[in-house]
Amino acid sequence: MRSSIQIVLMLLLAGAAAAQKTGQALTPAEIHGQVRMDNRAAPAGILVLLDMAPNRDTAPASTGELGRTVTDSSGKFRFDHLETLSRAGGTKLFAVSIRYPGYKDTFQVVDLSFSSRGYSNLELKRDTSKDMPNTPPPGAGNTISARQPASSEAQQALSKGQDLLFTKHEAKNSLEYFQKVVKIDPQYGPGYVLLGTAYMQSGDWAAAQAAFEKGMAIDPANAAAFLGVGAALNEQHKYDQARSPLRHSLELNPDSAEAHFELARCYWALNDWQDAEGHVRKAIELNKDYADPHVLMGNIYLRHRDANSALSEFKESLRLNPEGPQAGSIRDIIEKIEKALAQR
Repeated sequence: MRSSIQIVLMLLLAGAAAAQKTGQALTPAEIHGQVRMDNRAAPAGILVLLDMAPNRDTAPASTGELGRTVTDSSGKFRFDHLETLSRAGGTKLFAVSIRYPGYKDTFQVVDLSFSSRGYSNLELKRDTSKDMPNTPPPGAGNTISARQPASSEAQQALSKGQDLLFTKHEAKNSLEYFQKVVKIDPQYGPGYVLLGTAYMQSGDWAAAQAAFEKGMAIDPANAAAFLGVGAALNEQHKYDQARSPLRHSLELNPDSAEAHFELARCYWALNDWQDAEGHVRKAIELNKDYADPHVLMGNIYLRHRDANSALSEFKESLRLNPEGPQAGSIRDIIEKIEKALAQR
């Protein structure tokens, strides 16, 4: 399964906009951030927690009381719709924190007292005192709204499912928990996107498509739901049907490297490599550490009869993901190109 599909989460899950009791709309509040590790942008799937900060200097409990999200393939994350939390509890200091195997715990306090938008840049540093696996698989990521399911039972199931899917990478085991979330709270759109993601990582494309379509129906502004539908259709080789949801996903979120790549895959499969080229170049521009687009860019260079550029792209893909599912085939292609160039 392609690492780009192990995703999918690019899960940009939006919550409902809040309003003041007087009927006047609150100013949307959100926190944007990026995680770095090993001197580069962190890969997708690193869990980021949001809590109330006791003060500016004290480490938070790091329970994800206010929200949870994971990094996308650029190491970026976002918490949105925080204005409702601030209004309800007077919270202005938010603690963004990460606990990740093999790395030291880290946190940063973001103050939204004077601005509705805050920023957090977290650097994960290796914990050399522990011998633990510390590199998650690459892929597309997700941003989860701070809004949580209505009941505590559904919230507990959501937390357990997220831990299995994003931290332990046990997609099949996470399914029952996300199924429980949407059964308890059938109007909780993010639950369907998470369920679809778990199905994608389990290789059940049809079930993933159905889950994403439900999320899309509940929240038509959810770019990740449209991306998920398109990606699931790509995996089922239904490329004609995949174009529309992928285009709409990009209308909602034009800076999604994953959506640009999935649309490029779609065009490539339909023998429209010229249109594929623009989107795969954009995917690489948005995230140079995303391995799969480099493979497609290499194939496009071969269509241009530019073997040297193709070779560079294939080598870059292999450097970024040396143990990926396509690694063996890429090594074969590299060997063939190098032999052909040597005979010139």
